Amino acid sequence: MLHLLPIRLLLTVFAGAVVVVVCLGFYVELFAPDDPLDALPRLARWASGLSIGAIVALYALWRWVPAIQLAIFPYLGGSWAGEVRYFDENGVEKAKPVEMEAKHTLFGIRLLLESDESSSETLAVHAEKNPDFDRYRLFYIYLNRRHEGVKGAGEAYRGLAIVRWTKGSIPVLEGDYFTETERRGRLLLKRTKTNPAWKLWR
Repeated sequence: MLHLLPIRLLLTVFAGAVVVVVCLGFYVELFAPDDPLDALPRLARWASGLSIGAIVALYALWRWVPAIQLAIFPYLGGSWAGEVRYFDENGVEKAKPVEMEAKHTLFGIRLLLESDESSSETLAVHAEKNPDFDRYRLFYIYLNRRHEGVKGAGEAYRGLAIVRWTKGSIPVLEGDYFTETERRGRLLLKRTKTNPAWKLWR
């Protein structure tokens, strides 16, 4: 998510605010040290506390306020269920049930998609927001591994999925996927459970 949110700029602003607050503290003799060097440990504690507090506040606001999420990128964390559709070697369309677990923080997204035959995990994610129409898309590269005990057990290959997020009472992720083994198909997922609001790391 670093490309969606100017984290460096925000941290610079927070650091500047900390410096201003601490300088004001000295100005009003909040620290009032006999020796200025005695104030350095206290200054470090204040600066660290304010910086950490600002970062936690930023996380919490994004995680708990839907309007802020939509301004950056919708929260995807939780459990999803749906299906992938593809054509087999005989050209017959097939549908396979899948489940996905998503971990989403302000700094990144991790996805784990599983079926009865294989599991795929995220290698890289690019989240994109269209500011003119409030449309959201995910481009993610994944590594798929076949489960033991099925045909092609242990086989691994990479793929690319492009999905769009649709707002609703039940959020939906829908799109297409392509693999380096020249397979392709469609993916449809609906969220079944959201991670608890207090779990800011998920």
